[in-house]
Parts: sequence; C-alpha cells; structure tokens
Amino acid sequence: MDWIRLSVDSGLFILVWLVQVIIYPSFLYIDRERLNYWHRLYTVKILYFVGPLMFIQTGVIALQLLFDPLVFLLDGLILGGIWINTFFIAVPIHEAIDRDETVEGHLPKLLQVNRWRAWMWTGLVLLSLGRTLL
Repeated sequence: MDWIRLSVDSGLFILVWLVQVIIYPSFLYIDRERLNYWHRLYTVKILYFVGPLMFIQTGVIALQLLFDPLVFLLDGLILGGIWINTFFIAVPIHEAIDRDETVEGHLPKLLQVNRWRAWMWTGLVLLSLGRTLL
C-alpha cells in the first residue's frame, strides 16, 4: 500500500506544481475570448487526471487511518484541508471565471489558493516518501 500511496501522492504533487508554475500563469497570455473557451475545456480535462488520483489518495489514506489512526492523523488532516480548499474555494473561483468574469481579477486568488494546495500536497508526498523509505 505504501508504494500505491507514494505513486498517487507523487502524481498529484507534480500535477499541482505544474498548474501553479505553468498552467495558471499562462492564462494571462491568452486573449480574453480564447481564454473563456479554453478555461471551460481545461477544467473538464484536468478533472480526468485529478479526480481519480484524489479519490484513490482518499481511499488509501482512509484505509491507513482505519488501521493506524495515530500514525496517519496528520495525513488525514492535510487531505481534509486539500478537499476543503479545492471544493469550497478553488472550484467557485473557476466557476466565476466560467461565468465570463475577468480572469485578471481572479488569477491572483486562484494562484494563492492553489499555492496552499501545492504545499499541502508537498507535505503529503514528503510524509509518504519518508514512510516508504523507512
């Protein structure tokens, strides 16, 4: 189970930092009309990658919490923070962009919110890596 967890955590870690450093900043270089179209496609397509990984990660951490709650408590708390951040903060910002509101006004918020997710997923991959190597 450790290797599955490490694989999924690593995939999400890489994905979230690509989004933070490359994908979201690139929105500023796309003209408004194309960005509205592209953003709708992006949010659907990225879900095909992020969704399954997040559900697998949640299932694995839930099992780990079930068998050893004290050891994996921090993992569960970090994961809970990621889910809250994603669905109560990041998704509404994406929905605002899809409603044709300006990306310029929302991009700084999107980057800030995603930075928190990036650091939380960094924490999970480091915890996972440490446990796998020990």
